[in-house]
Amino acid sequence: MDLGLILFGLTMIVRNMLMGERIHSRDRFSNWRLDIDNMSYEQLLELADKIGYVNTGLKEEEISRCISKIKGSMKNDLAPNIPMHVDNKCSICQEEYDDEGDEEMGKLCCGHSFHIQCIKQWLLQKNACPVCKTEASPR
Repeated sequence: MDLGLILFGLTMIVRNMLMGERIHSRDRFSNWRLDIDNMSYEQLLELADKIGYVNTGLKEEEISRCISKIKGSMKNDLAPNIPMHVDNKCSICQEEYDDEGDEEMGKLCCGHSFHIQCIKQWLLQKNACPVCKTEASPR
């Protein structure tokens, strides 16, 4: 067999693979695929109803195990003029923390702190820190 012909055949196979063309053009699963790019808003809503919502949140008892309750003090005892938090707002509700430090806050294992009620509500929906996306509680 001619080496040039073999190289040509291999080149064509590689080109077809790189260009997304299949050697066997029959796709057995083409009827199962959804073209969501060309679906109307109503069709997408209907699809969402069929698929449903997947809750990745935690249960109440899991939440209490992964949150450390702390009293929120925005002042640094070693350097009173320097706040401990760069941003003095809760990342979830965007409300400022109490300057007096009377507020109860919830701290995750990643080190991020939030209003206790905000982080509890968040963790009911998602098992991840809202800031860094670190898993809040391994399952």
